[in-house]
Amino acid sequence: MNGFLTPSALRSRIYSIPRVRFAFLPTPLQYCPTLSRELGISLWVKRDDLTGLAFGGNKTRNLEFRMAEALSVGADVLVFGVEASSNSARQTAAAANMIGLPLILILRGKPESSPQGNLLCDLILGADVRIVDVPTIHSLDPILKETAKELQRKGHRPFILNHGKMFATGAALAYAECLLEILEQMDGRVPDYIYISSGGKGQAGLLLASKALGLQTHIVGIAATFNEDPWESAARIASETANLLGLDLMISPNEVENTLEYLGPGYGIPTPEGLRSILLFARKEGILLDPVYTGKAAAGLLDHVRKGKVAPGSTVVFIHTGGQPALFAYSNSLTRFMQEEASLSRGS
Repeated sequence: MNGFLTPSALRSRIYSIPRVRFAFLPTPLQYCPTLSRELGISLWVKRDDLTGLAFGGNKTRNLEFRMAEALSVGADVLVFGVEASSNSARQTAAAANMIGLPLILILRGKPESSPQGNLLCDLILGADVRIVDVPTIHSLDPILKETAKELQRKGHRPFILNHGKMFATGAALAYAECLLEILEQMDGRVPDYIYISSGGKGQAGLLLASKALGLQTHIVGIAATFNEDPWESAARIASETANLLGLDLMISPNEVENTLEYLGPGYGIPTPEGLRSILLFARKEGILLDPVYTGKAAAGLLDHVRKGKVAPGSTVVFIHTGGQPALFAYSNSLTRFMQEEASLSRGS
């Protein structure tokens, strides 16, 4: 790519890709005065928990491109496989309703006698929920294929969202656009750091946009799963998306700043640092995070600030990717942690 793009030129390329509008955009960019003062940085939160689709979240942006692809191939039923606690499942169920297509959700997990959080939302939204107990998320793939074959034998035209061309690139397009929103909302001020809970797809879009625009912003991902290599994944998806947009631009894995350090024992397992971050953001800024994704990402950000990896006085944007329904599914863990913290506080 010769030279850098202007924001308007990059936006024009993104707008050339078919999409179905779901999200309330741009989402707010909220300044956090108390945490900024206490941390010695200028902290802003990009409120992508407010995208508006069934409690909102980052996947609403991605679904605009994914659902456009499903419609373009004439699908009459959607099939999607993710974790039982997935924010993506909830938002996909809502988006499927908005375009009038039935959705079969193949969810990795164990049946719950009293569904809470995202799973409860999936049921309220009317998705055909099928919970399977398999070892890993990758074990869902043959089940997705068999489900699609079964539907085809009945005369349907199923579309497996996980296999769509836009499954990864749609996320990258969405977060390239998100970075453009941030720049507009900051009136020309360029963040020194952007933090996001990502295993690759969302971070890919931020990296792509940053490089295309010639920014020096550090795009930092905090992974919440072991499902993929975030360095390879983000680089590959960013490069594929650049090609889709007609950009002569490549991202290599060594350009990706990501870490598994704040994941803890595994996906969906709360960490003390993540729970502590939830309480901090709630009690200092009135912002609710979740224990699966954003709480752990915030823990990473806070730790980086305290260790000096984020320079004092830096402008930092934390992208809130949503997930608050999980607070109710993890009520026991949160309540127990708050009681322990209160006991420690009294003891000191």
